[in-house]
Amino acid sequence: MIAPRAWAIDRFIHSLFASVLFLTVLFLWNRSYERSCLALALPGLTFLMIFHGLLEYRLERKRFWVDYYLDRASPLHGWFSRTGLSAPISLVVALPLAAFLSVFAARSRPTDWYFLFAAATAAPLLHHALGRWPGRHFRSSEGDTRRPTLADILVARLAGTLLLAGVVAAYIYAGYYLIPVPEGIFPESMERTVEAFSVRARSACPIVEDTLLIAAQLDGLSWYFVTTAATSSWLHDGIRPVVWAAFFLNAAMVFGGFVRGLEGSILLACRFGRHQKDE
Repeated sequence: MIAPRAWAIDRFIHSLFASVLFLTVLFLWNRSYERSCLALALPGLTFLMIFHGLLEYRLERKRFWVDYYLDRASPLHGWFSRTGLSAPISLVVALPLAAFLSVFAARSRPTDWYFLFAAATAAPLLHHALGRWPGRHFRSSEGDTRRPTLADILVARLAGTLLLAGVVAAYIYAGYYLIPVPEGIFPESMERTVEAFSVRARSACPIVEDTLLIAAQLDGLSWYFVTTAATSSWLHDGIRPVVWAAFFLNAAMVFGGFVRGLEGSILLACRFGRHQKDE
């Protein structure tokens, strides 16, 4: 058995290492996506971490619902206690989050990594701080050491929600008010703007290149409308909120996937730390 204080410190170190490792996977993807289709293994790892974080939280929610409403002696209790739809639903939700995050990491500017690094550092700090309060008031499920406790899952989701709100707000404000707009925007020509953004989409893997090309074209259109057309008198007022909402949605999806991946990484570290404590 490990002393509680030493165990808490060890678990924080494991969570920090897991978060940095998740960030490293994205950085390696940024450096290797142009080379071959073998690099797709890195977004695959990203997807697994996002899926794991979503699945753990969804299983805990379902477990509460089943235990609260159904009698343990009822055959329905055993039937609903299975993974059922939790895994497919988590899979469907994780796929677009991983896709948005992978495209963002591949096409990221140097300033984007400041936000990713800050989020990866803040996630274990928030998890550790919230684990002391209010996490110490949460019930810790015992029994299966192969899964994180209920308190771990609730604290991870609470920390992730706070982190997601903070990083999205900071990114939107800095990205569109402080950080200069990317090069290649031609106010007089939408076509030239789209072409300039599309030049950056290059990869030896056809599926990666096609995906990045579509993302680059959409990004070019968005920047053109925001920097040029959105301030023009000919654009109807009702379109402007739609254009800005697209920016907000993209940031929310990207950092939503990143934060959920951090949650999954931290929960894996919690599982390892719990097993180590019980030895």
